[in-house]
Amino acid sequence: MTDKTFYNQLLSLWPVLLGALLLSGCATSLKPLPQPESFALVPDTPGTAWAPLFDNLPGSRERSWFDIQDVGPEALRWRLAMLDTATTSIDAQYFIWKQDAVGSLMMERLLGAADRGVRVRLLVDDSFLSGEDDMMLAVDAHPHVEMRIFNPFQLRGSKMSLRYLLNLNDVSRTNHRMHNKLLIADGQVAIVGGRNIASEYFDFNKKENFRDFDVLTAGRVLPEISASFDDYWNSGWAYPVTIVDQQHSNASELVSLRKRLRTSAAVLDDWQATADTDPQTLPARWAGLASRLLPGDAHILEDDPRFDDGNLPVQAADRISRLFSTTRKDAMSISAYLVPSDELLEMAQTLTDRGVKIQALTNSLASNNHIPAHTAYRHRRKQMIEAGIELHELRPNPAERDHFEAPGFGAEIVRLHAKILVLDQRLVFVGTINTDPRSMVLNTEVSLVIDSPELARGILAAFAPDFLPENSWQVTLDERDELQWRAGDEVLTRQPAGSIWERLGDSFFGLLPIDTQM
Repeated sequence: MTDKTFYNQLLSLWPVLLGALLLSGCATSLKPLPQPESFALVPDTPGTAWAPLFDNLPGSRERSWFDIQDVGPEALRWRLAMLDTATTSIDAQYFIWKQDAVGSLMMERLLGAADRGVRVRLLVDDSFLSGEDDMMLAVDAHPHVEMRIFNPFQLRGSKMSLRYLLNLNDVSRTNHRMHNKLLIADGQVAIVGGRNIASEYFDFNKKENFRDFDVLTAGRVLPEISASFDDYWNSGWAYPVTIVDQQHSNASELVSLRKRLRTSAAVLDDWQATADTDPQTLPARWAGLASRLLPGDAHILEDDPRFDDGNLPVQAADRISRLFSTTRKDAMSISAYLVPSDELLEMAQTLTDRGVKIQALTNSLASNNHIPAHTAYRHRRKQMIEAGIELHELRPNPAERDHFEAPGFGAEIVRLHAKILVLDQRLVFVGTINTDPRSMVLNTEVSLVIDSPELARGILAAFAPDFLPENSWQVTLDERDELQWRAGDEVLTRQPAGSIWERLGDSFFGLLPIDTQM
């Protein structure tokens, strides 16, 4: 969606606003709906399917092991491998799951696992599911699949914006979204990180692609990750699809869905042919992956999904903030949306006064897909620099893009979506948490905290190019205390933007008191 299209759509909502307000007043507030509990299915032993991975680990399987997933196509390849290898269970928890090429391919493989008798639990937030009722019901019709919707909108408008308007009377609830992203296979292997399930997060979108990040992990931390999924699944806020939509699907509709998935996923057939995604090669691929896994000690950080008692979902962010305050030498932060609180700014000032080096990478106005979030960041930008933070903003056309975009899928614009924090070249945080109020206070989030010098070094090396002038601008203050954007010999005195619409949007949202919602 272009910025101009966004504003045109925004204006077109005014005729329906009054009607939506009237309807919203008729709705009652939705409450948790307890369902029969279910829990992770974990085999007593990894089984023969996972033997090539666990038999070739470079150390004890009693440790946690990690692989850096900073390249989109590779991140997709390993998700497909997990789905194709699973023999017992698949648990998937996501904020967004689109029906584009990547989303269709993933769903196709998920249903393929269910066809083998694998139990599938699919939990998706309701923010971006408008218009997807047929898909949800058809997936749920599979005898081995159960799909639930987290914190659903009670009044089901056909557009996301309309849903929020229709449920304005319940905004204190609907404003809390599940931003978590987990994929778990057989309780043996998991992927945790920032990627939603859509083409742009895996760099297969010709309009926009995201610089994103996950880790694949196996070993000791897996029971904690599975327990986190179970906590959300059994929270009372995970509503069965059939209750949300008040109808059921049937086998013929599942057949129709499979045909639509195949048509959409066919866009990636050529890539699959060259990327070695054939299930027949899985043993060799898992053995090869094992040899490069990095060791670490890890724990899961998750927010409480039960926010109906007035508690805010701040548990994960609070833990990260406490550990950040103990930094001794250096910190590298990558956050798609960067709106630090007063407390974090004070903490950063204290750390830099002690000689701690803090580097931060976020989106520029030219690369940001969320202009209101950029506006909130702009209000804090100068304070961050004054606090001693070395601040960088991603270019919309970085030179490094060939490293992570799929061949033949170079996009018009590259955006940042990764969420990473590395402290003292040892302690790593990877997950879904941006440094902004929405992640730290409003939405539920999940992250791994990993003590691993090896993983820290790998991540720092993978993202070091992103801080170079050909990939990002460094924002500094000139001799007049004014902001400037530097990249080699290039010096800009006005924030970079991709269009006049971005600048107008940034100015407009700057007039609104919405920073705490970003």
